Amino acid sequence: MALIPELKEYLSKVKPEAKSLLTKAAKKMSKAQQRQFLASHQTSDSEFQTAIAPYMPKGSTIDPFRARLIAFPEEAGVGPGGLSLLAASTQGNTKPVRKRYEGIDGNMYEVFFEPDTVTALEARNANPRIYAHEYRHFEGLDGPEAGTEEDREITNRIQDLMASQNLKELKANTRSLAASMKSMDEGVYIKQSRGEEVNPAKRYSDFYNATFTSNEEEIIEAAKGLMRSPQVVDFMDMSQKSVWNRIFGLEGVDVRREGALGHYFKRNVLGNTDTTEMPEEYRKGGRVRLI
Repeated sequence: MALIPELKEYLSKVKPEAKSLLTKAAKKMSKAQQRQFLASHQTSDSEFQTAIAPYMPKGSTIDPFRARLIAFPEEAGVGPGGLSLLAASTQGNTKPVRKRYEGIDGNMYEVFFEPDTVTALEARNANPRIYAHEYRHFEGLDGPEAGTEEDREITNRIQDLMASQNLKELKANTRSLAASMKSMDEGVYIKQSRGEEVNPAKRYSDFYNATFTSNEEEIIEAAKGLMRSPQVVDFMDMSQKSVWNRIFGLEGVDVRREGALGHYFKRNVLGNTDTTEMPEEYRKGGRVRLI
């Protein structure tokens, strides 16, 4: 039987391999069965979007047709630890992307990504937190449009931390952001008012190391210190929608005003379950500059 128009349109957005299988199965169904078949897939799409939405900034779309999952077969030889890469976005690419990544086992592996997609590597990484990080990159909501790729990666990791929904996510996101900040400040020394030189990387090493404890209070304190550190505040300042940025069309996403705030993060890091954006104290010129 021919496909009903609405199912045909839906399948036109599905990845090629799945489209072939679904089309073959649907053609054996009556029109009523095809409508039920379509409804079940649309419900799954809606559930996928609903799961990711709490981690996304205002204005996101979360197109479920862009989502992909690469699960390595046993014969690929990828160790149980997986790769150093958890997921990737190939927004804007018109051809498949082929890259090599290091596995946790130390070996190098080739990965092929479909163009213009958001892909999680291995089922354990196909979760809302990791998909949201890549969807922000994909939709251009990862940070200041005028920023470098490194700038946008850091502001995206700041958004990861802000969106933390539980202790496990707060720990992982604090560790991820602290690692980036530590790497950026390696070998950098800042002269203090008294003349002594301080290496900012030491501060971020402390925040990073604190995430290896099982003590909830220590992890929360590390997240607070990280969010209040001058460099992280500077990155949030960079994303503000100033008049200058609007004139030149360099808006991007305002991390403070538009970034998602997870319930756990609001309650434990901000200490205010009613806030809808980052408080004034996390702004340049506030008491945060004294820490």
